[in-house]
Amino acid sequence: MGFLILLTACALAAEIHFYTELKSMQGQSGFYYKENILTREQAEGFWENASDDAKREIRDITLFGEKNGKVLRNEDLGRDTKVKLVEMAGNMNLITPGRLAAGAFVTDSDRKGCVISKKTADTLFGAYEVTGEQVSMGKDSYIIRGIVDTAGQLCMIQGKAGRQYNCIRVEAPGIPLSVVRQRLSGILIEGKGRISECDLYLGIGRILLYLPLWILLYLALSWLRRRIPSMLHFILPVAGFSGVCGILLLSLHFSDDYVPSAWSDFAFWTQLFAEKKEDFLKLLNDSLYYADSLMLGCAAGILVMTVILCALPAGCRVWTIWIKNTGRMPCLDNLDKECRPEEKR
Repeated sequence: MGFLILLTACALAAEIHFYTELKSMQGQSGFYYKENILTREQAEGFWENASDDAKREIRDITLFGEKNGKVLRNEDLGRDTKVKLVEMAGNMNLITPGRLAAGAFVTDSDRKGCVISKKTADTLFGAYEVTGEQVSMGKDSYIIRGIVDTAGQLCMIQGKAGRQYNCIRVEAPGIPLSVVRQRLSGILIEGKGRISECDLYLGIGRILLYLPLWILLYLALSWLRRRIPSMLHFILPVAGFSGVCGILLLSLHFSDDYVPSAWSDFAFWTQLFAEKKEDFLKLLNDSLYYADSLMLGCAAGILVMTVILCALPAGCRVWTIWIKNTGRMPCLDNLDKECRPEEKR
């Protein structure tokens, strides 16, 4: 029984960790295209002409593009390594959310700074605390401003003027995706590319997070039914209804995009499912960017931990039946021995 309690605590802690990681990306969306479509100057022009609603609702926009196999050098030590180069225009935190381990991200106006991964720092310098050191790529030299805790060899810089980008990440907390697309209609290409919506997976993760409460509610009502007098059984439906309403209020948090004009509009649900399924498959059909890998990984982690937590009551029941039928319990002091209950007199 002690093992099951420990497993429950570990699974619950892991589930909360995954959900917290996912929640840190709340309001973020990604729009990815095959071809380059936008420059930093065009994005700045969009902001200058944007409506007051767009400026209020959209907190940040970052353009970026990736190139693999670029050689980054440490000239002083004569070391080099091939890295994934991420050039961008905007906030680097939208590209690697929550992964800054040391230093700071390169600001939008800093063309001489770079951010590298821990693995790249170790390869080039043999250490992680290398902020302020200098590296080179081709004819360009960069000063390391920060270190990110990500897998693989990585270097991030602010792109030069006139550079075109094929990826856009947007941060607009509390704003439905349909509104974001409407506000960015001047720079997005409708009907093309892939779309990543963190709030959708956050909503699904929240449902999974509270799913074990349904089992606890059922077990609590079953326990009450056996313990309270028959004349008080009328409180069970009230308690059950209150519990259901409470769990629904806690677990259901989606944007207005997921609320139909009428609950009987079944065509809305089928169309919505088909649309989100298509977006999900498009997202998986190509290589995932870091933020999307983190988003889907956290969602998968919540799902796995939820399955474990929901299966634990059944495991406890099987454990109890086994002890009752065999009259044996594992010994905590010595795994090679068994503690047997005293024989009945």
